[in-house]
Amino acid sequence: KAEVDRLYEQAENATEAFNKADERADKLRKELATSQDQVARGQERINKMRQALGMVAGAQYRSGGMDPSLALMLSSDPDGYLDRASALNRISSRQAGDLAELQGAQRDLAQERAEAQRKLADLDKSRKAVARHKRSVEAKLAKARRLLNSLPDA
Repeated sequence: KAEVDRLYEQAENATEAFNKADERADKLRKELATSQDQVARGQERINKMRQALGMVAGAQYRSGGMDPSLALMLSSDPDGYLDRASALNRISSRQAGDLAELQGAQRDLAQERAEAQRKLADLDKSRKAVARHKRSVEAKLAKARRLLNSLPDA
């Protein structure tokens, strides 16, 4: 009878450990979901920045083959050309800042991905701990039942 009581107490302790591990797994699942959302938003931001920089680079490439003063003289719309050239110059100045911002965003995204991977690994460890505690509880309860069944009726 004392052995059965001891097994039930061990099963209760294992159940508490199981519950704590399960709570930790739930917390990690939520943190992982948040991290994955941040990674997705960061990747979307980077994609938009790349697209904008690509458009500017394409415009510069298309207009960069000719000397600007010659292009102005040959343009059928000199005022429009000057407006575009002025806008392109402003864009070029901003482009350097945008490129630095893109690089920073890529670094941030790499860090967020690494954090998400760490949380995923923690979640995997936590799931294994939950399974281990569950097996321990089940084994102790099964042993206690066998002992109880083997005792003579009182």
